[in-house]
Amino acid sequence: MKMRLSFAALTMALALSGAVSAAPAKHKTRWSAEHKAAVKKCKEDYRAALKEDKTKKGKERKEADAAARQTRKQCIADAPK
Repeated sequence: MKMRLSFAALTMALALSGAVSAAPAKHKTRWSAEHKAAVKKCKEDYRAALKEDKTKKGKERKEADAAARQTRKQCIADAPK
C-alpha cells in the first residue's frame, strides 16, 4: 500500500511539474502595426524578386535568389519593433 501511494505521489508530482513548465512557453509576442506592415512589404518585394529571377538561368539565377534572400532577411531585421 505504501509503495502505491509513493508511486502515485511521484507520478502526480512529475505530471504537475511538466504542466507548470509548459505554461510560460505559450507567451506570444505581439508586433506593432508598423512592424507587420514592414514585414508584409518585405515579403512582397521578395516574391517579386523571385518572380523576376525566373527569367534568368544558371549561376545568375542562383546569385539573384541568394541576394533576394539576404535582402529580405536584412529588411525584416530593420523593420520597426
